[in-house]
Amino acid sequence: MHTSVKPILLRTLLGLFLVLSFSFVPSAHGQDSPTKTLPKEETWQVIYLAGQRIGYTWSTLETVGSGQSAIVKTTADTFMTIKRFGQTLVMKQALTTEETPEGDLRRFRFEMANPPAMSSVTSGKIEGRELSLTQEVNGKPKTTIQPWRDGVKSPVFQDRMLKVNPLKPGETRTFETFVPEFAKVGKTTMTAFDRQETKLLNGKPEKLFKVGVSNSLIPGFMMETFLDERGEAVKVSTTMLGSLMEIYVVSETEALKAIEGEELDLAIGTLIKVKPLVKGHGSKRIVYKVSIVAQDPTDVIPASDTQTLKKIDAESAELTVVSLPIPSPARIGKVADEYLQSSQYLQRDDVLIQKHAIRAASDATDPGEIARRMETYVREKLTKKNFSTAMASAAEVANNLEGDCTEHAVLLAAMLRAKGIPSRIVVGLVYADRLFAFGGHMWTEANLNDQWIPLDATLGNGGIGAAHIKLADSALSDDGPAALSGFSPLMNVIGKLKLEVISAE
Repeated sequence: MHTSVKPILLRTLLGLFLVLSFSFVPSAHGQDSPTKTLPKEETWQVIYLAGQRIGYTWSTLETVGSGQSAIVKTTADTFMTIKRFGQTLVMKQALTTEETPEGDLRRFRFEMANPPAMSSVTSGKIEGRELSLTQEVNGKPKTTIQPWRDGVKSPVFQDRMLKVNPLKPGETRTFETFVPEFAKVGKTTMTAFDRQETKLLNGKPEKLFKVGVSNSLIPGFMMETFLDERGEAVKVSTTMLGSLMEIYVVSETEALKAIEGEELDLAIGTLIKVKPLVKGHGSKRIVYKVSIVAQDPTDVIPASDTQTLKKIDAESAELTVVSLPIPSPARIGKVADEYLQSSQYLQRDDVLIQKHAIRAASDATDPGEIARRMETYVREKLTKKNFSTAMASAAEVANNLEGDCTEHAVLLAAMLRAKGIPSRIVVGLVYADRLFAFGGHMWTEANLNDQWIPLDATLGNGGIGAAHIKLADSALSDDGPAALSGFSPLMNVIGKLKLEVISAE
């Protein structure tokens, strides 16, 4: 690999914790409807990806009170260990919810810990027709009041419903669910199928009742839940990052077994191989053939100032990517305020970010030259390329000066805003020279001359060539979608996307 190119699976974290946000929790025994009192239960589960154990979950469920005041409380703690380019990444998540016996959400708290970055916490309480939502990043909470609709379910209600109000084969049921990871309401769809033979952890095949589960916030994602004769969910499976993920109900002893051997290196396993590109990052124009299984690439890959698409057939398209040099002289583009404002992930007013911005710009006054200098500055300052962090905020990066491409991207975006230059982050794919492959990546765009100009502080080449393929962008504003939701387009195509280089200039 080129010494300055660090492609990663963006975000290994996102794909995994989105799957686990659907992970089932204990369901009550012998209940006819969700309105009856539920006994306290405890469940342990083990998580496998590509046939390798990567972690476990522990969850509890109990009902407090009775009648109109009854509240169903659940907890779900998840622990996972994987590798990215040889570095160990440890993820811990803790979800607690309170809901009515009918499943209506009343209170929740979701914490995501990924040392060495500070934990992020999303919590909320429903009062009447309002949700008081608090999101804490870098130790600083921010609370907003949002409108709320009656009947929105808890993120774990679906699992209890499968037991207490079973579906019949062929039946489909939909309802609105709040997803803490996105801090948004999505539509959950559950479809029941006939019994299907599937293997459990002991390797023995059993005929189990299958239910497919999807959520509108994660298009193209489908989870399969397998129920035994009592209606208990004993296995969950899905295709994740091009590999099979399976979650089994097990004993506490089995769940807590140590991960054997080397942790699974997802970054290496999810690279997209292509024929070698000569000086790909110096290229001015590259034409690719893009194919995505069961998807139209023109629906997945956006057109932008640097790329255009032409449909070939239902599953393939011709993608043309061009370089867009940093203009000089340049003027600051006119865009929405969200691309200039400080936010929880891009703290443009942070003292250290302001200092870095001043040092990087030095005596430059032209916005194009400032952007160029900042790209180089971030590349040179972040000398410790740390793959063990999922995503830190710009203020954290400004302090510890370490991380992978996500940390380079958010710091550069915040520094640009500190100098009044609109910025946003981009999620997509980048070419890794020595691996002859594309991998997940994040970079930055600055709006100059009313165009979004790409900058890649991981490379620090003074702009980028045509070896970057954009999948999504985000202002990372506090009023916009949750930060990690921007990674879902990448999650949806990894393992299904193929690239062929048609021509390169």
